[in-house]
Amino acid sequence: MHLVDVYSEPRAISVLYEIMAERPPESWISHEAMPTLEAHKLFVAMRPFRLWLLIQVQAAFVGAIEATDRNELGISILKRFQRHGYGRTALTMFLRDYPPLPPIPAIRNGKWLANIAVNNVASAEFFGEMGFVPLQETWVRRDD
Repeated sequence: MHLVDVYSEPRAISVLYEIMAERPPESWISHEAMPTLEAHKLFVAMRPFRLWLLIQVQAAFVGAIEATDRNELGISILKRFQRHGYGRTALTMFLRDYPPLPPIPAIRNGKWLANIAVNNVASAEFFGEMGFVPLQETWVRRDD
């Protein structure tokens, strides 16, 4: 298994778009509707994450990990590759190879944080099994 930089991999946009298209709405945090491919290309071009890595097993890209400059991370595995241990192995590699940025009071925790949509039970269970514990609940005001 290898972790491959999204910004240097020509196939990244299509892999990331496939991952996003497969994800159920209950796992969405940053968007409320599936973006168009063009909107997705623009998003990737903005380089929104400090670290954005594809998870490669042999010749296949099986998922992705992203991390912000606030030490927030997320992981997604394509459905056809789930339940093979790839997420666990990739996250273990990531935590070993990429330390979180140092804390900044009121801005950034000095530990890795996993933001999990409230109804994404599978993700909560996964991160719990990986040694993460609940820290806070974040609420958003929905406009009517």
